[in-house]
Amino acid sequence: MVFDHVVANGTLVTGSGVFKGSVAVSEGTVAAVAAAGTVLRGRSTVDAEGLMVLPGLIDAHSHAGHGDPDRENFTAYSRACAAGGITTFIDMPLSNPSTLTPETLREKIASSGSASHVDYALYGGVVPGYLHHVESMVKEGAGAFKSFTCRCSNYPMTDDGTLLEGMKILERTGGILSIHAENDTLIQTLTDRLMAEGRNGPRAFLDSHPPYSELEAVQRVFFLAKRAPRCRVHIAHMSIPEGMELLRRCRGEGMNNLSAETCPQYLGMCEDDLVAIGAPAKCDPPVRSAEAVEKLWGYVLDGTVDIIASDHSPHPFSRKTGREADFWTVAEGCTGIQTMLPVVLTEGRKRGLSWERLVQLMAERPADLFGLRGRKGRIAPGHDGDIVLLDPEREWVLEDGDLQHLVKQSPFTGRTFRGRVVKTFVRGGLVYDDGAAEKIVNRPGYGRFCSMETRP
Repeated sequence: MVFDHVVANGTLVTGSGVFKGSVAVSEGTVAAVAAAGTVLRGRSTVDAEGLMVLPGLIDAHSHAGHGDPDRENFTAYSRACAAGGITTFIDMPLSNPSTLTPETLREKIASSGSASHVDYALYGGVVPGYLHHVESMVKEGAGAFKSFTCRCSNYPMTDDGTLLEGMKILERTGGILSIHAENDTLIQTLTDRLMAEGRNGPRAFLDSHPPYSELEAVQRVFFLAKRAPRCRVHIAHMSIPEGMELLRRCRGEGMNNLSAETCPQYLGMCEDDLVAIGAPAKCDPPVRSAEAVEKLWGYVLDGTVDIIASDHSPHPFSRKTGREADFWTVAEGCTGIQTMLPVVLTEGRKRGLSWERLVQLMAERPADLFGLRGRKGRIAPGHDGDIVLLDPEREWVLEDGDLQHLVKQSPFTGRTFRGRVVKTFVRGGLVYDDGAAEKIVNRPGYGRFCSMETRP
């Protein structure tokens, strides 16, 4: 049999093992996986000798900029995804307008989605005044929903009553609720006090968002989640090891509806980096102490952390630079989609991260949690032919000019990484080629909307 495309002689990585072999793709899906010694014939063949062959990664926490063209757009964002080995991203509803109704969902697919280089899925929201749209959003394929327990620019904050009511609805409809968990009043009181004292700069910002302001909100979310045990509740961008310890304890008490993510900024930077780097490293929650980073890595390695996601949250230069004199006005959020894999791989290998665990965190488990199982996240027959070829030993230094996303700044500029994406395929089609002059070799609009499957 002759397949459409074959990746031959690579080291294939799954969540349960690593082996030398080949993979074949036909009509966009994986048609065969073979161990070394079996030859697969293809109309086109890529020799992956010396390369790691990973399933296409999934970023379950993206801000791709719909409606804010000076911040980001799906075309530039998806280019950065491909360069970073991400073949599917799930975009948050913090668009302009927010994606909270079936009409705004369809408009987002028709406009921004039609310009993506890679595949994508979309969030809805559990926010006051929009709960009656949750069921119809699920039917239209938005199986994940976002809530904030604190203020966030143009997106509504969700009070506890609405949050629990939303959980009860999702018990019936299925889907997953992702929550930005920080205590709004604790943070605002501290911010007001620090500003009144004339405090400013990165250290003041860190003091306004202490670990306990995050832990209290995580505790409260888990308390509410216990009242809706069939609703799957996910903590977004957990920055504190205490939160992961609480997650593990709750699971031990039988709460099997909980999950959590952390992000490369919390694994690859600490408070000292924020002080040194400044505005590009300001995010919310903020980066934590060096000791907390090491403890968080422990929970990544032992299986407590479910997934790693980027929370790529770009802002135009006007909101990030030239504001250092008043650090309070620097926008909160940093870029990270293109550097997510390099950061996690480089820092993780220093601490014993295995290839299997990497794939679990960034491909398999995101697919399972976010309704993409059976299609995404695995190199297995019947799954989409989403494949990443990576040179595991290549060392390189990030420069702003390497960045494919619209806002070309990164807190990791100047950092040396070990391991580089060589090629990225989506449904068998080559999207990124590190050896090509233009790097991105397919057209905008190749990406497809992925409807999330839900389970009540």
